[in-house]
Amino acid sequence: MRLLYTWRRLIMITLNWPRVLKLFFLLSLLLCYNEFLVYYFVLIQCSWPSINMEHLDADVSQGSGKPLKALFMADTHLLGPQGHWFDKLRREWQMTRAFQTAMTIHSPEAVFVLGDLFDDGQWSSDEEFKRYINRFYSMFHHSSTTALHAVIGNHDVGFHYMITQHKLDRFQKAFQSPLVKMLRIRDNIFVMINSMAFEGDRCIMCDTAKRDLEKISISLQCAQEYTSDLKDMQNKKCSAKEYFKYTKPILLQHFPMFRQSDENCSGPDSAPPEEKLKSFRPKLDALSKEASDMLLQELHPRLVISAHTHNFCYRTLQDGTPEWTVPSFSWRNNIKPSFLLVTITNNNYAVSKCYMPREWTVIWTYILGVVCILIWLVLPYRRVWTSYTRKQH
Repeated sequence: MRLLYTWRRLIMITLNWPRVLKLFFLLSLLLCYNEFLVYYFVLIQCSWPSINMEHLDADVSQGSGKPLKALFMADTHLLGPQGHWFDKLRREWQMTRAFQTAMTIHSPEAVFVLGDLFDDGQWSSDEEFKRYINRFYSMFHHSSTTALHAVIGNHDVGFHYMITQHKLDRFQKAFQSPLVKMLRIRDNIFVMINSMAFEGDRCIMCDTAKRDLEKISISLQCAQEYTSDLKDMQNKKCSAKEYFKYTKPILLQHFPMFRQSDENCSGPDSAPPEEKLKSFRPKLDALSKEASDMLLQELHPRLVISAHTHNFCYRTLQDGTPEWTVPSFSWRNNIKPSFLLVTITNNNYAVSKCYMPREWTVIWTYILGVVCILIWLVLPYRRVWTSYTRKQH
């Protein structure tokens, strides 16, 4: 009889509605923290960097406009139809929450996605590609005060040997991203390139990209002469050009500039030690030396921002130009995903790296939270059972 009484008490504890509501509240709180609040707690710790004298270009007079606040991210790799449903659900939710939280906290005026928006873009049919685009804009929707610009990556249209005009056209139609593009925002100039179009094999795409690059180079030279107030224009090609205020451009691309490996890269989200010594393949893992030299000679950029490796890297190129390689935005490709917040004026800039919550931190928070809830659930049962065993003795 006493055992029956004990079991009745245990059942009453289990069916205690206030206790059930508390359990539901605790589980909801754990879910809300891991899927929403943790992104605010982590991302609020980073902020827009302040302009200082470190990257000042003394040859360019300071403009009158306010600094541009730009966010740089890369390698979102949205999975295609063959991707596992849970992998797709988990990682895309992470990217959505991280992006939307960043929009709420930091409110960038421009967002640049540096290629590989999709994981299977090069294999997708037109119908699948349309669904890709809709998912991308659904996940990374933003206010009308923020402009989003995308660079083409190899997973979006394929490596050089896989690219067709049709694949280029449909990506360009969706994101207004041609082979080479000059973008002017306030007093700042950005040049966005298709890395796969700089193979250097004289294909139609490569020749077109080279001609477009040369046109932009001439426009920059004309703007420099115009800004310098030279009455006697030495470049005759400038006569029919639109003149604008010159500043050294920021070069945006998917492939990093030529380098042999990630050996000289540092940072907690740089490549693991065993990967840093792995040799890069020119035209696949990075631009060729010829393409890199040509871009530096034609554009004379003040800053290069690239992606593709999924790992962070900061280094200085042979001419002194700094290059920042942005790691993947997705947990699927990097256990420590991050993005860049960059404050930019026409003659200066400052960079801040913003880390996102780590996947294993979220997993361990779930584990510890569930363990604590189970302990809370078991304690009343333990008291009842202890009371029963004492009376038995």
